[in-house]
Amino acid sequence: MAAMKPCALIVLLGMFVATAADPQPTIIVRGPTIVAFFDPVTEAELKADPGANEALSDFQFYAGGARKAFQNTGIDFHEIYARSFKIRIGTRTTSFRPGKITVGYYFVAPGKKPRVEYGVNTDVGLVDTAKEYFGKIGK
Repeated sequence: MAAMKPCALIVLLGMFVATAADPQPTIIVRGPTIVAFFDPVTEAELKADPGANEALSDFQFYAGGARKAFQNTGIDFHEIYARSFKIRIGTRTTSFRPGKITVGYYFVAPGKKPRVEYGVNTDVGLVDTAKEYFGKIGK
């Protein structure tokens, strides 16, 4: 399965580069929402740092699995590549900027305090955290 990860990286890199152009995207929250975030990196940085390349590959691989797991559950899943992002709930907008660790997951729902998990997580781990934070998920 490890051989599939580099292919995913190559396929998703085009999407990654295009998304990185927006310096601070806004996520509109209408219900349970997860924002998977990763600091933008260049191809040169990825070539120079095998650890960052592996982290990005894992992040994208598990985000794909999480996206499938959350389909039809009522949970919105966003994958972004930005140094910060905005969260809009109704008329209120707040900004989020990660600290020292620039990869992770932002769980939020209207009326709930956000929960941030740092580092790369598996799709199974994300589902478990979603169950803890949002309660029962799915139909």
